[in-house]
Amino acid sequence: MKNVKFLSLIALLSFGAFFLSNCTGTEDDPDPVPVVNFLGGADYLSDDATLTANTPFTVGIAANHTSNIVSFKVVQSLDGTPSVDLVDSADFKTENFTYDFEGVTGADAGTEIYEFIVADKDGNSTTKTITITNIGDGGADLAVLEEDNNGDPFRVYNFKGVEAGAYEIGIGTLTSGEPDAQKDIQDSTRNDEIANWPARWTSRNGTTFKKVADNAWTTITNERGIEEAWNAAGEAETAILMEDGANYILKLKGGDKYALVSVTKIEETTGNNSDYVQFIYKYVQ
Repeated sequence: MKNVKFLSLIALLSFGAFFLSNCTGTEDDPDPVPVVNFLGGADYLSDDATLTANTPFTVGIAANHTSNIVSFKVVQSLDGTPSVDLVDSADFKTENFTYDFEGVTGADAGTEIYEFIVADKDGNSTTKTITITNIGDGGADLAVLEEDNNGDPFRVYNFKGVEAGAYEIGIGTLTSGEPDAQKDIQDSTRNDEIANWPARWTSRNGTTFKKVADNAWTTITNERGIEEAWNAAGEAETAILMEDGANYILKLKGGDKYALVSVTKIEETTGNNSDYVQFIYKYVQ
């Protein structure tokens, strides 16, 4: 009989612990909130950035939720001034959506904060924020060059082949016999790399290189912008491996002029050293 009472007591305590555990879990579990992410890639601003005045930018939003999303806001504040709703939409019910916010930085230097707020019908919300440091007047616009005077794309070929393996920004292609002082870009392929072309650039005149963000081609539009992007991009390199679709800033001839290069194609060939990097670029003329 004692054993029966003892077992009954264990059962009662176990049931009580189970009841308390479940009650506590219900009270402590938070309601689910919308999941919000910034879209990445060359067309989008997806992180805090430094831009010049009057620069267009795009922020892509992807949101999803376990229940219906009923409102979406974009709120802007400038240097602590009262916030302004740039987008205030409450006319949809969906569990997921994407949205491209098209913005332009202000005419004056300052800090611009953009909040992207997604909420459900119960008021559960998620906010993502991007801060833009507007550095003001950007100076001269960058000239954009996408093909040469003959309508052909810009290419730097494997220097071990017969095609032109060097280039001077704003001037054109160069061959091995032309002055090194002009060669802002030269393909860098050693004899022991002929069978495995590395798609590596160097220079012969003090030009150095930095890889920059995927969206640099879109967001860098003027003289001040390219200089700021260079300063923010880390250590300069004297030789750099090129990647298809990537962007690079060149500090030309060791001076204070810059070019922004975007790689549009990398072509590897076999047995003829006709490999090349194809590109477009921007610079101050």
